[in-house]
Amino acid sequence: MTTETFSGMVSGIEGIMITVQADISDGLPVFNMVGLLASEVREAKERVRTAFKNTDLRLPPKRISVNLAPADQRKRGTGFDLAIAVALLVAMGRVDQEAAGSYLFLGELALDGTITRIQGTLPILHEALRRGFTRCVIPEGNVREAQLLTGLEIHTFENLYSLYVFLSGKSSNNVKAIIADGNAVSESSLKRPVPKVDFSQIRGQKLAKRALTIAVAGFHHLFLDGPPGVGKSMLAEAAAGILPDMSREEIIETTIIYSVRGLLGEEGQWIGHRPFRNPGHAVTKTGIFGGGRDPRPGEISLAHHGVLFLDEFTEYKQDILEMMRLPLEEHRIMLVRNERTIVYPADFLLIAASNPCPCGYYPDRRLCRCTPQQVQRYQSKLSGPVLDRMDLFVRCDPMDYRTFAGTDEETPSAVIRSRVMEARERQKHRFDGEKGYFNGRMGNSDIRRLCRLTERGNRLLERAFDVYHLSGRSVNRILKVARTIADLEGKADISEDHLTEAILFRRFLPEGRQGGMA
Repeated sequence: MTTETFSGMVSGIEGIMITVQADISDGLPVFNMVGLLASEVREAKERVRTAFKNTDLRLPPKRISVNLAPADQRKRGTGFDLAIAVALLVAMGRVDQEAAGSYLFLGELALDGTITRIQGTLPILHEALRRGFTRCVIPEGNVREAQLLTGLEIHTFENLYSLYVFLSGKSSNNVKAIIADGNAVSESSLKRPVPKVDFSQIRGQKLAKRALTIAVAGFHHLFLDGPPGVGKSMLAEAAAGILPDMSREEIIETTIIYSVRGLLGEEGQWIGHRPFRNPGHAVTKTGIFGGGRDPRPGEISLAHHGVLFLDEFTEYKQDILEMMRLPLEEHRIMLVRNERTIVYPADFLLIAASNPCPCGYYPDRRLCRCTPQQVQRYQSKLSGPVLDRMDLFVRCDPMDYRTFAGTDEETPSAVIRSRVMEARERQKHRFDGEKGYFNGRMGNSDIRRLCRLTERGNRLLERAFDVYHLSGRSVNRILKVARTIADLEGKADISEDHLTEAILFRRFLPEGRQGGMA
C-alpha cells in the first residue's frame, strides 16, 4: 500500500510543498529513496532507520521505497525526516492515513529519535497556509517563528515515539496545540534595543545629521564623504536608533529571510526591528548578493527593510560596486542557478561612506599628499551610474576644537526618531497603506501625482537641470527627496525651500557630473 504525507522545503526564500510517498512490500530488505535528492536528503534514510530502531518501532525487513514528489524539483534540506518517518508508520499500519494526511510535517530526526529544529520553517509554513494547510507538526525550536502566522494549529513533540503515540490515538492525555493567531507580535515582545550610538553623542556635523534624518524618513540612499575620523561611521550607526517601526508584514518578510539563513538563534527570535548590516571589504559577490552551491540570501537581502552600511565604499571590489545598480533600482536580486530562477528581495536603505582619496584628506593640500592622478583613479572607482542612484551626498568636514569640547546639548536620537515617525505616518496616509510606502520608492506616476511644483519651483528645477546637466533619474530623485523634506516639516506642498535643499544635497562635481566626492 502506498501512503502519503506532506512536507516542504525552501527555494530562494519561498516555500515549496513536497509530497512524501512510501511503500513497503515483500522482497529483499532494502531502503530506497528517489525524487532528485541532494546528499543530505539521501542520508535521511539512515537517520530514519536508526531513529526507528532506537524508539522500539523498528522497520520491517522488507523492501522499502520512498519517493519525494514532484520528481523534477531538486530536494534540499533536512526537514523531510519527520514526514518520511510518519509515511512509513502509515505504511506499516501503525498510523491511520487520514490522521497523518491532515498535517504538514517538518523536522530533522536525531539518531535517538529526538526531533530537532531546522532552517527555513517560516517560508514553508507561510506557503502551506496559502495552500490550505492549517495543522502542522514542527520542532519545538521552530515554534516561535511559526507564531508570526495567523490561522495555524501547531503541534510539537520531543521525539518520534511521542508523535507516533499521538497519531495512533494511544495517548491518554489530550495533547494541547498552539494556535498561531499573529498576535504574538506585540510592542512588549519587540522592545527596541538600545542603539550603539545616539545622535547626542555626535558633536557637530549638523548637515550630515539633517541628511541622515531625511534619508531614514524617506528611505533615500545616502553617501557620506570626508576625511578619516570625522564621524562618518558613527553617523551611519546612529541611523539604527531613528529607524521607524516595522509593520507586521515587514516583520514576517524579514524573519523569513533570516529563517532561511538560519540566523534566528536557538529560540527562533523574530526580526522585529529594521536590520542594520555592515559587511566588511573581504565579502564576496555571493556574500553580498546571495547564491552559492546551495543558494542562500546575501547581505543585501539580510538588510531588507533595513540599512546596508558600506564603509570605505571605494575599497569594495569593482564588480561588487557595479552590481549594486540593479538592487538599488529594482529592490531585488535575480539569480539563475541550475536552470531555475531565484529572486531575493533587496529593498534596503544604502548608506555609503568613503574617503575622497587614498590618504583621505583631499582637497586639504596641507595634509593630502596624493597626486591628481591618484585622486582621479581613486574616485573613478565609483562610476556615474552607481553615483546617479544615490539620493543624498554630504561632505563631513573636521570640526574645530570649540565644537568638540563644547557644552551645547545635541539633539538625541529619540527626538529625531519622533520626527521620522511623523513623516512616516504622512507617507502611510498618502499611499493608503500600500506595501513599500516610503517616498524613496515612488514610481514615475507617483512622482507626477504627488510631487507637483509651483511655477517658481519649476523654473528653479529647470535652471538646476541646465546648469548641472541633470539626468532624468536625478530629477526624479530630487523630487522624491523634496517630498520627504516637506513631510518632515509637516507641509502638504513642496515649497521652493524644500526643493532648494534637495538640490543642494545632490552634491555635484565641478564638471557637472552628478554625485560623489569633491
